[in-house]
Parts: sequence; structure tokens; C-alpha cells
Amino acid sequence: MAGIVGRKEVNDGLQSWLFGLERNMKADVQEAALEAGDRGQKMMEHTIDTTESALSPGKPNRNWTFNMRNSMDAKVDQRGLTISVTIGWLQNKEDYFLVQEHGGDVGNRHITAMNSLVAGHDEMLKTLSRWGLKVR
Repeated sequence: MAGIVGRKEVNDGLQSWLFGLERNMKADVQEAALEAGDRGQKMMEHTIDTTESALSPGKPNRNWTFNMRNSMDAKVDQRGLTISVTIGWLQNKEDYFLVQEHGGDVGNRHITAMNSLVAGHDEMLKTLSRWGLKVR
């Protein structure tokens, strides 16, 4: 009976195809998460680089020691079917980073917020959306 494929062969073929599709989808989602983390981190760095200083009028950025900028990081974690992307000051978070980020009064000076976390988060969402992924 040449040319006739049995139910077992069809089932095995479908299962193999589905497992391959699942592997490809996981790889794509992981790649999207890595790209989103990288782009989010770069956007935060860009925000620090281009937000006018709140302490030194005329200074075009928030870089003084570069510690705040160089402390930026991105991390991708997977637990089961859930992949999480985190950006920000993950290893080294100093109080002055948060004052620069959110703004506030320091002594007799008012620090305007730079909102780099929001900019980075928005960039991550845009990247994931371009990949066709839903975010929760």
C-alpha cells in the first residue's frame, strides 16, 4: 500500500511540527525580550544624556560622574511560560538616582524629574508591540 500514511504517522508528524513551532515561538519571544530590555536600557541612558541638568544651569545632561548612567542594567528572566524584562538600576541604586528620576527638593534646590524609567518602559512596550506581543 504505497503512498498511504497511517494515523500514527500523521499524528507523529503533526506533533513534531507543533513542537518545532513551539520552539521557534519561544526563541522569538526570548529574542524580543532581549531586544526590549536592550532598547529600554539605551533609552534610559539617552534620557540621562539629554535631560538638562537640574543643578548646573546650561549643562545639557545629567552626567557628572557617569555613575547613574553606568549603573543602568537590563535583565530577562524566564519562569515556566512567563518571560519578564526588567530595566533600571538593578545592582547599584543610590538615593540621588531616585531624586534625579522623580524630582524633589534637596536643601534649597528643586530637582526636576528626568523620567528615564518611564522613557525606558515606553521603549520596551513599543519594541514588544513591534514583535506582535501582548504585555501584561
